[in-house]
Amino acid sequence: MSKKNKPAMILKAIASFGTSSASAELKLYDRYDFIPVVTINEDEKGENIIYSTEECTECNKDKLDLGEGFTENLQDYLVPEIVIAKNSVSKIPLKILQGHDPFGFQDNDGIVEFSSSNSKVTIMPKSKKVSYGDKIEIEIKHTLGRGEKFSIDIKGKDDDDDNFESSDTIVISGKLNISVIDKDVFMEDEAQRGIDDILFVEKQYEKRPSTGEYSINYCIQSADRFLGKVVENTTNFYTYDDTANKRIYTPSLENAIIRAKKIKTLGYGKIFKEFDGSIFALKEEKVKDKYGNNPSRILSLKANNGINDFFNQQVSNRIGFHIFYLSIVEGFHTLIIVVDNTEPCSPKYEIYDEEGLSSSKGALNTIADGILGQSQWVYSWAKPRYGYWAKLRVSILKFQRK
Repeated sequence: MSKKNKPAMILKAIASFGTSSASAELKLYDRYDFIPVVTINEDEKGENIIYSTEECTECNKDKLDLGEGFTENLQDYLVPEIVIAKNSVSKIPLKILQGHDPFGFQDNDGIVEFSSSNSKVTIMPKSKKVSYGDKIEIEIKHTLGRGEKFSIDIKGKDDDDDNFESSDTIVISGKLNISVIDKDVFMEDEAQRGIDDILFVEKQYEKRPSTGEYSINYCIQSADRFLGKVVENTTNFYTYDDTANKRIYTPSLENAIIRAKKIKTLGYGKIFKEFDGSIFALKEEKVKDKYGNNPSRILSLKANNGINDFFNQQVSNRIGFHIFYLSIVEGFHTLIIVVDNTEPCSPKYEIYDEEGLSSSKGALNTIADGILGQSQWVYSWAKPRYGYWAKLRVSILKFQRK
């Protein structure tokens, strides 16, 4: 009798409790069944996607119970979280694991099938013949809006085209949770465009030319250029053609606070947040600092400053890159914050200005210390330059696409 015509083998256990009883079924698989587990191939980045495969208290992912018929360490399936681009084809790298390992000979190939929870999503291929150990890729096309979510269910079955007994067993082999990237979250290549430009500015600025584009204090220009590069916009953000040595577009750059509010009115800001000087504590010391101040002032942050909480609210569980336009010390300095939340269990930040990557960088839960460090040197630098101790004002704009 061919296996195709055999009934599935199921064990049923019955437990009695007084006058009531309950039963549980345990499906058994054998060597003719194809029992794959399909998950992210972390050796590849894919295209136009960001994926997260780790679990932590900061990021609770869905789980599937594949059942006791699967190898024990594969039974609890952690569903990957994936962010995809809006207007591009996305390619997701996957690997085929062996979900059941019987003794002796086994049928090690079959078919995996992919189905979307949303009809606006197209998956190619919808099914594919594979073997255990294979690495494959699926393409995703969609007409969804930003922030919309869907899932892909993955099933495995025998291919029925070899010389062995065929099986009609179909198993759940995995799942992918996917969302279209939000307006205020960016893909790596988008953030990198801004970083590449500001690192170019750094090389020009460090030459300290006496004339020309880079002979002035350039912090607000470099920050504006960064944002324009991210969204590829030369009509709303400061743009300079270094090949032609020509300014293409110059917005009003009176100061960073006014500029941040203008960027928001243009539709490129999600939220504008200000922290006044009350978040800082200061101590005077009768010591001359490197800027000539005597007495000097040492800043610290009060315990309830709220900076870390603000960033956590903006970033938590939102996979991708987050960009913030930062103004400190009464608008005397303008910087860019890039938060890398591609792995929500360990987000990190970097702060840039016209001199490139600053010393303020690290785990996101230390970002308040990074802003403190930048505020300290600007506060001390500004005193002899302007003749007074400036207000310790911190302004932050969360950048977004229009």
